[in-house]
Amino acid sequence: MFLTQTTLRATVSVCAILILSIVATGFVTTAYNRERESLGQSHFNRGQAFAAGGEMNSAIEEYRQALIFSPDQTDYRLSLARALMASKRLDEAQAHLEQLLQEDPTNGVINLLLARVAVERHKIPQAVDYYQRAVYEYWPASEMPARRQARWELARLLDQTGNRSQYIAELMQLYSNAPAPDLKQVAEIGFLLLRTGATSEASEIFRELAKNSPRDADARRGLGEVAFSNGDYVSARHEFQRAQRLAPKNEQISQALALTNDVIDIDPALPHISLAERLRRSGNLLARVLKDLQACLPAPAPPQQPAKPAPAGAQPKPGTPPGSKTPQPEPPNPLQQRLDTARQLLSPQKHSPADDVALQLQDAAQQLWKDRAMFCGQKSASDRALDTVLPRIAHE
Repeated sequence: MFLTQTTLRATVSVCAILILSIVATGFVTTAYNRERESLGQSHFNRGQAFAAGGEMNSAIEEYRQALIFSPDQTDYRLSLARALMASKRLDEAQAHLEQLLQEDPTNGVINLLLARVAVERHKIPQAVDYYQRAVYEYWPASEMPARRQARWELARLLDQTGNRSQYIAELMQLYSNAPAPDLKQVAEIGFLLLRTGATSEASEIFRELAKNSPRDADARRGLGEVAFSNGDYVSARHEFQRAQRLAPKNEQISQALALTNDVIDIDPALPHISLAERLRRSGNLLARVLKDLQACLPAPAPPQQPAKPAPAGAQPKPGTPPGSKTPQPEPPNPLQQRLDTARQLLSPQKHSPADDVALQLQDAAQQLWKDRAMFCGQKSASDRALDTVLPRIAHE
């Protein structure tokens, strides 16, 4: 009996000691882990401060220290990868990101960072693949603007690589998901579509923008650009005039309106104009071509002073060949001859039908423009109105 009671008391004592040891160990472990977490957070915060100040090397060391204390913190490793990317230490950054991606393959942020690394390393197909994953994989609700930024970066990359159809598709996705009040971004998408030749898609965007925001100048400018691209210059002028009334100080609108007016003034192929107006515009077209090519003529040589007559009985200067003559003028420049011949067409021709004269003027303008490179070399034309009209009437 006594032995049984003694054994029971000993067992209870041992159990109590074990329980107390476990509890104490738990408290110590918890305190230790909290201390490690605190130290990790402290190093991470210092790393963030260094990164914000552009001190990437110091930031990298702090992030490494943070990971020693908290190796499972994804945010710490992502911040370390970003700092390594900023320091152009791409191999190490990629190694960290790929390890993170193995642990979380659907993470949009990680895929976006890997896409940027691939762009830096000029691995474009790989970058496109990572960007597409970044766009369509998981993003926290708080980081949706970063997801949209990923789609913008993908669109720009597709544009640079000449992948027109996918580029247009991404722009249309950006339009469909554009933040409602961001009219500037919607207009930007429309102008990018216009630049790549997607006129119908751009027209859809600008019409919707003008419907929802009738006093938005960019919407009217966009509709003007669409009409201009389609060769409807009169409608383009009306839209640019509306846009200018809404934003009178906008330089882009003023330049677009001026170009449209210039095109209308020299385009003899516009419909519904009288024969007299066609003749006038044909003359304007040729005169504008002549003005452009005139700038390609070489600068005139300074006039030579006439030689003073030698005094009677003076001997010729040593080295002067006997019987030498006054230098003859250089032959006329071929371009100058062509310009002079073309100018004669601008003089009134009383006995020729107006329609024939208009065609002669247009033909002369087109032939001179066709031969421009022969006379002007690599000097680019600065007259956008001519660049717009002449190719158009050449195909009519």
